[in-house]
Amino acid sequence: MKEIRQINIPAKVEKRADGSSGSIYGYAIVYNKASEDMGFVERVKPGAAKNALTRSDIRGLKNHDPSLIFARQGVNLKMTEDKEGLRYEATPIDTANYRETAAEVQAGLLTGQSFGFTILSDEWSDLESDHPQRTITEIGEIFDIGPVTFPAYPDTSVGVRVLKEARDRFNETKKPAEEEEIVRLIINDKEVVFTGEHRFDELSDKINEIRSEQSPMTADSDDTNSDPMIAKGGIDEIAESGNEAIAVAVNEENVMGKIDEILTRYNR
Repeated sequence: MKEIRQINIPAKVEKRADGSSGSIYGYAIVYNKASEDMGFVERVKPGAAKNALTRSDIRGLKNHDPSLIFARQGVNLKMTEDKEGLRYEATPIDTANYRETAAEVQAGLLTGQSFGFTILSDEWSDLESDHPQRTITEIGEIFDIGPVTFPAYPDTSVGVRVLKEARDRFNETKKPAEEEEIVRLIINDKEVVFTGEHRFDELSDKINEIRSEQSPMTADSDDTNSDPMIAKGGIDEIAESGNEAIAVAVNEENVMGKIDEILTRYNR
């Protein structure tokens, strides 16, 4: 899917000694520069455009308009990647489009730059927050670069679609863990995992084993937190809590207290 990005940094025109316009140049991509908010904030990782240069036939277009072409890679457009980003330089050719574009850049009429491209790989973070972060790690192909009239991200619907796709992929990666229906029992910092249809029965058997090792309570004791029957009640409550993965902490001193703590944490 082709995407378009724009930056609020104007292109420049080289001034020749005779007063005529020389090359049009600038940075179409600036590495590690935070974008405006598109529903997420985006950066391009240094080196992300390097391989794209060998895969692309880049055109210099004003406002992404093919009818306003002023340069082409291999003809009068040179692309250079450095630590700052992707720099372009279009040398003069005798066309009306080139002369008009150079004049408009020099006059300050075109105040931004832009590029059209595809993405091979990216990385996302904070997808569950209100401020997701996207890093473009490799650009697939670059179609065009050049100065633009309005240096702003053009269509917020593109950002919304890209963000939705990323969140959908993120949620898909979470499903297997949820569908696995596991229960983890943590006993004195050692973890036992129960899976499958009988996972709660096996969990209960393990807890009963632990309970049987505890010293029996005296009839007049008020320490209900160590009562084996209260501990069993806690296990029954866990068994009714559903299929999501649950961590249950158990120790010999306060079985029910730890179970209550975990149930509260998971809003059970």
